[in-house]
Amino acid sequence: MVSSSSQKNFRSLLSTFRSPSYKPAKTPEENDEFEGTPTKKAYRGDSLLPNFEEFQRQPQIPNAEIDVLDDDIPLDAFDKELLSQLGHDATELTVPMYEQKVIPQPEPFSTPLHRGRSSKFGSSNTLITPPFRPLASSSSDFESPPSPSLTVEGISRGRLHGLDVHKSPHWPPARDITPPVTFSPFQRRAVVKSPEIQLKHAPPIIQGIRLVSTRELPDRFRTLFSFPLFNAIQSKTFPVIYHRADNVVLSAPTGSGKTVIMELAICKLVSDLKDSHFKVVYLAPTKSLCSERFRDWRAKFAPLDLKCAELTGDTDHFQIRNVQQASIIITTPEKWDSMTRKWKDHMKLMQLIKLVLIDEVHILKEARGAILEAVISRMKSVNSNVRFVALSATVPNSEDIASWLGKDPTNQHLPAHRERFGEEFRPVTLQKFVYGYQANGNDFAFDKVCETKLPEVLAKHSSKKPILVFCCTRNSAIATSKNLAKLWSSTNPSQRLWKSPTKPIHVQNADLSGIVSTGVAFHHAGLDSADRHTIETSFLNGQINVICCTSTLAVGVNLPCHLVVIKNTVSWQDGGCKEYADLEMMQMLGRAGRPQFDDSAVGVIITRKERVGHYEKLVSGSDPLESCLHLNLIDHLNAEIGLGTVTDIESAIRWLRGTFFFVRLQRNPTYYKLKEGGNRADEEELLRQTCEKDLELLQENDLVTANPPFKSTELGDAMARYYVKFETMKLFLSLPQKAKMSEILSVIAQADEFRDIRLKPGEKSLYKEINKASGIKFPIKTDINLSAHKITLLIQSELGAVELPSGEQFQKHRLSFQQDKSLVFSHINRIIRCIIDCQLAHGDSVSARHALELSRSLGAKAWDDSVLQLKQIDQIGIVAVRKFASAGITNMEQLEAAEPIRIETILSRNPPFGMKLLTRVAEFPKPRVSLKEVGKDIKPGKIPRVKFKADIGFVNEKPPLYFQKRQVYVCFLAEISDGRIIDFRRFQ
Repeated sequence: MVSSSSQKNFRSLLSTFRSPSYKPAKTPEENDEFEGTPTKKAYRGDSLLPNFEEFQRQPQIPNAEIDVLDDDIPLDAFDKELLSQLGHDATELTVPMYEQKVIPQPEPFSTPLHRGRSSKFGSSNTLITPPFRPLASSSSDFESPPSPSLTVEGISRGRLHGLDVHKSPHWPPARDITPPVTFSPFQRRAVVKSPEIQLKHAPPIIQGIRLVSTRELPDRFRTLFSFPLFNAIQSKTFPVIYHRADNVVLSAPTGSGKTVIMELAICKLVSDLKDSHFKVVYLAPTKSLCSERFRDWRAKFAPLDLKCAELTGDTDHFQIRNVQQASIIITTPEKWDSMTRKWKDHMKLMQLIKLVLIDEVHILKEARGAILEAVISRMKSVNSNVRFVALSATVPNSEDIASWLGKDPTNQHLPAHRERFGEEFRPVTLQKFVYGYQANGNDFAFDKVCETKLPEVLAKHSSKKPILVFCCTRNSAIATSKNLAKLWSSTNPSQRLWKSPTKPIHVQNADLSGIVSTGVAFHHAGLDSADRHTIETSFLNGQINVICCTSTLAVGVNLPCHLVVIKNTVSWQDGGCKEYADLEMMQMLGRAGRPQFDDSAVGVIITRKERVGHYEKLVSGSDPLESCLHLNLIDHLNAEIGLGTVTDIESAIRWLRGTFFFVRLQRNPTYYKLKEGGNRADEEELLRQTCEKDLELLQENDLVTANPPFKSTELGDAMARYYVKFETMKLFLSLPQKAKMSEILSVIAQADEFRDIRLKPGEKSLYKEINKASGIKFPIKTDINLSAHKITLLIQSELGAVELPSGEQFQKHRLSFQQDKSLVFSHINRIIRCIIDCQLAHGDSVSARHALELSRSLGAKAWDDSVLQLKQIDQIGIVAVRKFASAGITNMEQLEAAEPIRIETILSRNPPFGMKLLTRVAEFPKPRVSLKEVGKDIKPGKIPRVKFKADIGFVNEKPPLYFQKRQVYVCFLAEISDGRIIDFRRFQ
């Protein structure tokens, strides 16, 4: 029998066999590089790290005793199977014992790397373990010790303890997975025995934090992480995120591995609940971030049998069904707000939520941050057993977020655990510069000014390394890339700021093909996908050195560079130029930094002179987060009344006290129009006045009942259910009785949801021309000079299949025309359904019928009574519709009755096209309805009463549940001649 110490050594040996990064190390004679060479780096992250297990496998001192870390891990089935393969019994294994303890210690910065007797691990001088900060505090603003720490030269970048960087399957690291960090080489020292605990392979200390090994996790969780050690931020947070259930707020620089913190929180939940049913909600501010996280986590958590579901504005009904089966729901605040406004409809689902992960929580200070604030406050109030983990970039008042979230469900009066890390924890030091210039014209004129300043900025900061230039529009990206290519061509070769490709780069786009030979390219969402891939690959392998791009490249594909330049701080959004959101700015700057090549990077912002102060605060992390909830409080107050959270003034005040708005009101009263030095009574009075004012407006518009307990009316329910703004709701309520379809269309065009769409001076001639088209059912009779006119024509141009007029003066607006139309149709279906419900609540059958007819047209994107309805069938476009119309086929019934050969003849197609098309036509929903009189009561002097039975169904052989991934439902409206509603039903 062997001793327990021997078994410990064997268990540790087995773990090295399991490790995917394990390779037998070379002897000193075999090594092609001396381990102590000072011009090399060690990397930490999800790929490379010093292989501390080598200390165990290669004892340098004979007869030494080696202690192990995993004392409490018993031999499992894998161990026993391996023993049997090696010809050993699990209970009888002989392992040589050693006497002297060995401790690897970090080399101090002041100690020369070559000193005294050399060995495989360096010199033999004895070192003292540096002190490290304890991890038990409930909150910390962590600052690094005064000694040098981040950039220390050490081991080879190409080779690290037998591990090849370039062959690692996880190199380079993906977004938000811990990037590499440099640290000092670790050297083996023999020390005199002491009573203190000696570790076999002590983890390194970074920024005064001892790194935590992934071996602290059970095997099933350890496989989620492709690196052996967590980084400093992850290690410091590890005890509270994995061993406790407190709410956590983490503020750290972009690219510092915060995603791993969320993954550890999920592991903690799985560990605690084991086989119980639960759901995790991940909230991110953009669809692109949600898609990125969905792709990553769907694969990562599959071994744990955790399914992921993406729920965004682009989610179809099939994905909504997947949410019911998923353990991890990935969504945006807007989509989750609309879901939780129907909390009672999804009660079982909501009660299963045990963990909410909030990514980029610093969007609280943006206008849309009010939605995040409202939905988190709602989750706190209606679900008492949820853990919150909030992650943000570096902000000065993360303690306010901690106060808002509370420690845990039972200790809301105490702040959440908070960790704050400064810029010194970035894996690559990022220098940031803000340059402001005088602007004398509009945004496009200023963009030209920025372009003239760009060469100077590149010369000063590029260091002849890869560059990303973010431009405000696609055209700006193309123009900037062409100008830089001209600059490169006209510059003396010895003075050029970047190299040209060493081999030809083949692309399809003509503009791109003309400049890639200079090492410059452009990149935007409108570029062909093959060309985009070619540019991305060429940039990663060093053939392309400059990419001029739009902000879409700030997320998704990882293209790290040395220099990021944000050329002009506006972009084309929702039909006009707007300042980038702070989140977008930080994401773009976050592209700077290539941990595998550089230890520093540069981010440059070029903006108007008056905006310099704002961006200096942003990049320094000194701009405090403020709430925006008070700016559209009435929308959220109406939703809370509908949920029953608010029933009177006092409960409204209590609800407000649970918001981030109230936390900041106490800290910064003047920002919220409260006098400086105000006391608790002043705060209470402000809350009361705010609630009373908004409640009065809701009551005036018949959205809330007049007396407490307050309840939503049918109109208020419709406003909350369809996520309609209060100002838009007032417009809907102003519709006249028996409104015509044109009047309903006019009201939709004035909705507050479309306020960002503007009619620009250069577009008037385009929309005047569109107004003349035959597909415009309701042409505008006055001069076209309002944004509402533009929106009306955008809607009708889609329903009438109106094409953009030919001619250069019109075609130059093609891109903005399509973008504006897409924006309108992203809102329009919920808006028209809200109008329908409002007219039903009023009992106005004529308005309701016209709204229902318009709704059918909007859903089909074709006028309901026109031949264009055929476009709803796949492979029938506008050209095919015209051919069918010429042949006398103008509706679905006529198309279904046509012979396959006739269809093929009309469209000049070969068999079996006609048969396949008819199969798709057969799937089109064809409802039927019949009425039967079942009784009547006619008496003199009384109103006659007649009872009918309505039989509603489908002509289809199999009732269609979905058509083109959209749920099929039928509306039944019964009315009498004077415009009153008798009955209305909505069936699925």
